[in-house]
Amino acid sequence: MRDKANILLEDIEANKLPSLPHVLVKLLQACRDENTCFDTLSNIISHDAALSSKVIKAANSPVYGRAQHLNSLKHTLMFLGLDTIKSIAITASIKQFFSEYSNQKTSFLKDFWLHSLSCATIARSLAELTSYPYTEEAYISGMLHDIGKLMIEPKMDAQYRAFDHGSYPANEILKSEEDALGINHPELAAIMLEKWNLPDVICDAVRYHHAETDDIKQAHQLAKIVHLASLLASKTADTGDAIKIEAAIRLFDLSESITKDILKKGYDEAKAIATSMDIDIGNNEASYKKDEEKQIQLAQEVRDTALVQNSQACINIDSNVFFKSIQQSVNLLFGINSCVLLKFDNSQQALTIADHQEITDSRLLDALKIELNTNCIITDTLINRKINDSFSAQQSSSLSILDKQIAHGLKTDGFISLPIIQANDNYGVLILGTSYKHAAAHLENKKLLLLFANNLACKIHQHFDYKAKLSNITEHNNEQFLQRAEKVIHETNNPLAVIRNYLQLLSQKLDSNDSAQNELKTIKQEIDRIGNIILRCKDTLDGEVNEFSSININNVVSELVHLFKSSLFVTHKIKSNLKLDKNLNNINSDKDLIKQILTNLIKNAVEAIQEDGEINITTGNININGRNFVELKLNDSGPGISPEVMKNLYKPVASTKGKDHSGLGLSITKNLVERLHGSISCITNESGTIFSVQFPEKN
Repeated sequence: MRDKANILLEDIEANKLPSLPHVLVKLLQACRDENTCFDTLSNIISHDAALSSKVIKAANSPVYGRAQHLNSLKHTLMFLGLDTIKSIAITASIKQFFSEYSNQKTSFLKDFWLHSLSCATIARSLAELTSYPYTEEAYISGMLHDIGKLMIEPKMDAQYRAFDHGSYPANEILKSEEDALGINHPELAAIMLEKWNLPDVICDAVRYHHAETDDIKQAHQLAKIVHLASLLASKTADTGDAIKIEAAIRLFDLSESITKDILKKGYDEAKAIATSMDIDIGNNEASYKKDEEKQIQLAQEVRDTALVQNSQACINIDSNVFFKSIQQSVNLLFGINSCVLLKFDNSQQALTIADHQEITDSRLLDALKIELNTNCIITDTLINRKINDSFSAQQSSSLSILDKQIAHGLKTDGFISLPIIQANDNYGVLILGTSYKHAAAHLENKKLLLLFANNLACKIHQHFDYKAKLSNITEHNNEQFLQRAEKVIHETNNPLAVIRNYLQLLSQKLDSNDSAQNELKTIKQEIDRIGNIILRCKDTLDGEVNEFSSININNVVSELVHLFKSSLFVTHKIKSNLKLDKNLNNINSDKDLIKQILTNLIKNAVEAIQEDGEINITTGNININGRNFVELKLNDSGPGISPEVMKNLYKPVASTKGKDHSGLGLSITKNLVERLHGSISCITNESGTIFSVQFPEKN
């Protein structure tokens, strides 16, 4: 049976599993809303089995670094990050747009969606009631318990869709699956989840959810929870309530009233979610008409989202990240892990590997250079501006040795090559490594391949255009910065010397054992640090950071906040709150630069608040796209940042804070963060502003 499952899984792409158009419309609208938060997107995804399976598969893909034992959907979504979640949403919607549509299939999907969601909510309630420690694990298991049906459905006939899939018992459905494919949906789903590295308790809960109640009494608690949840969420005959209550008594000794209360709560929650997503759970002519309208709306949303995606400046990222995003998009859209972008060099009239790609350990591909007069599939793709593939050429015996070597380098049966062109500009060729089985399915949908290629050409054009402009701007800004730095150095040396002398005199007037001596010592250290920073102002912005050492950010935060509590915070009547992770990992960095970053952010927050406000500083360990970071967050209670200022937040501009301010604070902060190989982001509204800085953990 496992061999049959593996054969089926080769043919079935999990990222093609369908969702209701109603859910996808809601998700696309949320993705386009600039104010959408992480929780909004995760809530929509967690209410749909197909979308949930897509994010779990993505998190365990080699493209994303393979997560380990993600047994919470929220944990999985946090691992992937907001940008990847949006990519999954858009990709799922595009695939749905290109897939077949019928009232019968939509009816099947609605029944499936309602049953899966009801089972998930009931499973979570049962977990809470029976003190199962992993309630989210129960929810995931309930949501995915029938996912095998979505995988099997394309292989089955119309009679399969016409079954009442929410009914109990499911003997007839299981038999039809085994007769047609040699495997049933619980076993197929369990094997798939095992491949995705989910815990064995989840896999077994899915595998045995249709077992007999008596047989599952001695099983793991999660298996019993999912079995009962599936039964409670199913439709039964007139005697069905008695069967459900009897099962609840046998498995958990639950009373009839508690069982009915759990069932009602689960259905009420599922129906409320259906209403919020504009899903008419009925199956009649009126609901069919609404479903058709929603399918049309999905097409419009896909179009509008594509337009927004093309117009957004999402290309202003590092080239390494940009090419990584191409690989991730290929994986999400086509289920392909192996792809290479060849860029066209007009001066050399040749195709070479685009820089910054993490391709493969193939020495051939790393050094690949194909002159335009070479007779091969790749050059034909660019010259004739058409989609090609090595499989057709192999059948006609016209496959060159170079084409065969490229396939070997990609470690696939062959490849599909897409021309990346825009108007009269030839950017290159994207090579997608794929298997014999999957190639035919991809080539059947050339519209989607061309849509992706055209969009990629647009992005590449925007990316390199942005890089060229950025280079010019950076050179100009560096020159201005150096001119201003010389002036700052000259003007600040004298007052710093006066302050140092005054502190020395003050220290001599105090008793050597006076508690204020420590405060003065700290202030003198900070004055000296400021002097050193000023002297380094003429260093180039791209200079290497020296004297890296192992640092615990908690110590830096504590020292600075202690200093500000008796100075800046007192004068502005500001309350500070610290929530520092005791298990915070160390980073390998420059302590002075960390202090400068935090000082700039604190001063910026104080200036925004003015008086009688609050600053909250938190630290913690986080994982972003498979890499471990230490995060520092500073949240102020100020009025927020205006949209106009947000547009140029990190650019050196004229200050809005008066003549005593340079307007360089956040520009310098961002430069310092990037010198330490970190990243900084900002979220703001009328209730305050949050700056979040992530530093890579010490290796």
